[in-house]
Amino acid sequence: MILLRQHGNPDGPRLVVSSGNGLAIDLYFPYWSLLLDKFDLLLFNLRNQGANPLGERSHHTIPSFRRDFEAVCQTVDRAFGVHPKAGVFHSVSSLAAVLSPSLESEFSALVCFDPPFCASESKHRIFESACRQAAMRTRNRLGLFPSEWKFVKLMNASPGMARLVPNVAELMARTTLRYVPDGAFELRCPPNYEAQILAAMPTFSRMVDVEFFPLPTKVIGADPSIRHYFLPPCDLSHVESVDFESIPGTTHLAQLERPAECARLTTDFLSRIGFSAD
Repeated sequence: MILLRQHGNPDGPRLVVSSGNGLAIDLYFPYWSLLLDKFDLLLFNLRNQGANPLGERSHHTIPSFRRDFEAVCQTVDRAFGVHPKAGVFHSVSSLAAVLSPSLESEFSALVCFDPPFCASESKHRIFESACRQAAMRTRNRLGLFPSEWKFVKLMNASPGMARLVPNVAELMARTTLRYVPDGAFELRCPPNYEAQILAAMPTFSRMVDVEFFPLPTKVIGADPSIRHYFLPPCDLSHVESVDFESIPGTTHLAQLERPAECARLTTDFLSRIGFSAD
């Protein structure tokens, strides 16, 4: 089951928005809250993430995400009326969207934050190695916490979270943890589910032809000059088929580090290509 929610201006241009691996779309509130006045926002989590119930790990795959995108878009049209849609996605949700069989028929434009797209074989090899290491670390990650406060303390001590805007660690606790009957809190997306996707990402990343995107696409990468604690930043600066730029001083979590700038880049791009609800 995937829960779908509508927020914002129902008369504005429609954006379908989802999150990165193991996270929750409500965690991105610092970013998408800045789009509420202008856009009709349809928000959803990838299966087994956020407010969605937990299903079988054997079905937690990138091909399943691809099929889910098609079902989500059909449900958006059926429940809220048929209007042009732009997709706004982060990391693995960008990959699922680009590989979706309904991409061209459902979306008018894409905005992808630090997606797992590689522009050369050498970068593919670096990305593959990073995913393998990240999957190993993730499998060993704690999945159960005695309190939300303990989780927040751990997040605030992590170097990878050092650039987040204030109170995001608390928001992360509220959106990615689930209370369990024994009084503890567990990750809504278990570490072995998240690791399974990390391990599979290089295979599916190779399926993306970065030289040809069939619709207007904005790709926003992390700052390549700073140390990264997640995955190598996307760099399509020499690819003509996309509108690419990186945000200085950001990592893979740019929407939680520079939300205002991310919102501005989103709005500017969609305005520039003339995307509207009509």
